[in-house]
Amino acid sequence: MRVALVAHHVGPTGGQDRYILELARRLAATCDLDVVAMRVHGSLPTGVGVRLVKPRAGPMLLRAPVFRYAASRIVARSPYDVVHTVGGALPGATVITAQFCHAAWREISPPASWYQGRVVAQAIRDEHRAFRHPNARAVIAVSRRTGEEVRRFYGPLAAPLTVIPNGVDSDTFAPGARGPGTPRLLFVGAYDRKGLDVAIRALALMKRDAELLAVGEGNRDRYAQLAAGLGVGRRVRLEPPREDIAEVFAAADAFVFPTRYEPFGMVIAEAMASGLPVVTSGAAGAADLITDGVSGRIIADAEDAAAFAAALDGLLADTAARLAMGSAAREAVRGIGWDAVAEQTLAVYRAVLGRRS
Repeated sequence: MRVALVAHHVGPTGGQDRYILELARRLAATCDLDVVAMRVHGSLPTGVGVRLVKPRAGPMLLRAPVFRYAASRIVARSPYDVVHTVGGALPGATVITAQFCHAAWREISPPASWYQGRVVAQAIRDEHRAFRHPNARAVIAVSRRTGEEVRRFYGPLAAPLTVIPNGVDSDTFAPGARGPGTPRLLFVGAYDRKGLDVAIRALALMKRDAELLAVGEGNRDRYAQLAAGLGVGRRVRLEPPREDIAEVFAAADAFVFPTRYEPFGMVIAEAMASGLPVVTSGAAGAADLITDGVSGRIIADAEDAAAFAAALDGLLADTAARLAMGSAAREAVRGIGWDAVAEQTLAVYRAVLGRRS
């Protein structure tokens, strides 16, 4: 089976980038595989073809159409059985994975500038074309919530939709020895969309002593000022993305993630695999993995800092219950490894070829 995986970027960080990398590493054993992208970071198995598209430097508003055109010419010249893309990167692909729904995100958070508005509008047009394109034979959504959003904003779809959650490496992300001292709460992700401000406000409202480590991208000065103004500046550490993130998870006591919009949330699965109880919002697709009160806590309103504070206080008040919740969290994600994701994706390919024949 000849397969092309098409995405703007492929690499070990970022949900969409890592999704293609992890799939490529596993599908290479059973498929004649090419990866088509602007940039590829991370090792790929020998034999995987890399077809790079290198638009001139410039904003994504200009580079995305150039990539779309170049990638379409690459796949048109090759006899691929399956062309698998992410979102609207390549309308006309056989299989489309919905890792994000820009129309849903725009509804929740209107663009803050003219340029952002143009970028989001372009992404919505591309997604609409991809999910409605007559060449589409299958749609994969990374969560039940994302599948519902794709149907609501882009339906009727041109192809059947299947939910296949993103995977987690439970060998890399595993419980560690948590030493004595002040309990550590961990936040990982883009500061704005993932709700770091809510996490900091929750820390300030907590009755129990704790520190918050936030690893991700955002305006660190702004969030440091917020923490200082709330009187918790010395208990908040802000760090850029780190390569040793699995060790950071292993050293934490709980994971807090008040995300405002999250189609899946790989960091939730990684925290659970690391044996951490997760306190997240109902906006996270990966909240499907959590049984509230058993393997984590789900807060209905992502802006409700008081509810996050109460949930975190409850976790820190009972060490035995917190550790039991962390164990239940690890058990809950045991079946969603990347090998399983690749097997389910391969089954989608085979179904597509069966319907085509």
